[in-house]
Amino acid sequence: MIHEWGAKHGLQILPPEGYRSLSLTCFVTPPELDQAAWIKSLSQNHNLLINGGYGKIKGKTFRISNMGNETPETMQHLIDALDIELPKALN
Repeated sequence: MIHEWGAKHGLQILPPEGYRSLSLTCFVTPPELDQAAWIKSLSQNHNLLINGGYGKIKGKTFRISNMGNETPETMQHLIDALDIELPKALN
């Protein structure tokens, strides 16, 4: 679901095909996206957290996890929130 969501928005997945995880997706942050504001609005408005990358790729990527007890319903809730907040964070 997350891979499809990213494709719908033209987002690039960081690892090439064949090396991608089914439980964690890392996207390259587009230059027009205010990543910090987007992550903050997801937290404040929807009580959801995504990761803004780490190490050398911090701020240049964001990661979405769907491991653990996530279900298609909980992931759809996240996708809906991502779609609400994404346009607000695009410059």
